[in-house]
Amino acid sequence: MTVQAGTISIVGDPRRAEREHAVAEAIGKIRRIEQARGVNRAALDEIRMVMLALAARRELFPPEVFAPVDPKGTIYRLSEDGDHRFAMYASCSEPGRSTPPHDHTTWAVIAGVHGEEHNKFYRRTDDRSVPGQGTVAVDHEFTVRPGTAVTLMPEDIHSIHLGPTGPHVNLHMYGLSLEHLPNRVAYDTAKGTYKVFPASPHIR
Repeated sequence: MTVQAGTISIVGDPRRAEREHAVAEAIGKIRRIEQARGVNRAALDEIRMVMLALAARRELFPPEVFAPVDPKGTIYRLSEDGDHRFAMYASCSEPGRSTPPHDHTTWAVIAGVHGEEHNKFYRRTDDRSVPGQGTVAVDHEFTVRPGTAVTLMPEDIHSIHLGPTGPHVNLHMYGLSLEHLPNRVAYDTAKGTYKVFPASPHIR
């Protein structure tokens, strides 16, 4: 098994080596949890605790290093296995940005580092009989902030809404890297439709 470390290289980032060590240690624990427990809510709760411990080391993820360089936000790759499994990112967005409801097709854990990331979780309300048509309704909501995290199974649907003030930096952990999730679906709540969307072009 090979592991691809993060590719961030920013002048004046004295914590890089310490951060890479902490990330590698966390992913090792996460990998062992999934191997032992599989993919289920209980396993994700254990992974959530690992992510909370890593995110609590806020000094390793300073906003001046992890800053959005694109208006639609920037995703910094922290680590990814050679087979594209166990991919961790630092997600950074401008204040006020939102995403449409979407799924991941792999498990995910989001842990807060800086700022607030409000999550809305949805349930499908149509009978799924018509391709391209799909309606969703909000089931519950939760705001990710420092000291908190959320878990998502592959089929879970959520949207993200960043608070009005920043900076916003959160850790996103996926069972499979974002570039290798070709069947993710985003919902247009106004039209009652959905479509498959490509990987974000803003991954660094």
